[in-house]
Amino acid sequence: MSAPNPIDNEELFVSIDLGGVKSPGKVTLSGHDRKVTWDVKGGPGISGGTTTVKEIPAIEFTATFYLVKDVAQGIDDFAQWPAFQAAIESTVNGSTATAIDIYHPYLAAQNPPIASVCKALVGGVVDDGKGGQTIVVKFQEYRPPKASGGTPSGSKSKSEKDDPDAAALAEIAELTRLYQETPWG
Repeated sequence: MSAPNPIDNEELFVSIDLGGVKSPGKVTLSGHDRKVTWDVKGGPGISGGTTTVKEIPAIEFTATFYLVKDVAQGIDDFAQWPAFQAAIESTVNGSTATAIDIYHPYLAAQNPPIASVCKALVGGVVDDGKGGQTIVVKFQEYRPPKASGGTPSGSKSKSEKDDPDAAALAEIAELTRLYQETPWG
């Protein structure tokens, strides 16, 4: 099965699923880039160096929701927002924060996928002057700690089997050996 795309599966891309609650309106994601932090060590007079993965940090990303009410089409994003905001707030209610599952194809496409979040910020409502509203929400990814790191080994050398010139080089070596055994070699 191939990954979803926004042309054939538009409904998957316009909202997020947060703990089983579908977001109202249309969502746009940003800042969900997966960064790897490296420790690069070189030395004087050395070309190149060693690289070691220091960390793959959890991500704070932004989801911008655009809400409208269109009576003719039976859309009222404003009526659905309180239930969705309650799902967001549930992550920080009580004495300890509790992460909640999240799904959007762009978050799932990261490696590792962004699958669990807590509230980082819910911005104030901004009117667009046309009857719609924008609300910015920042989510903090939750991933249990896991040892990471290590220094990558160099790329694998090509074996003679992988060398397209291996047969010609072997023939030249054999002919050179035979020549050296003659009185002229």
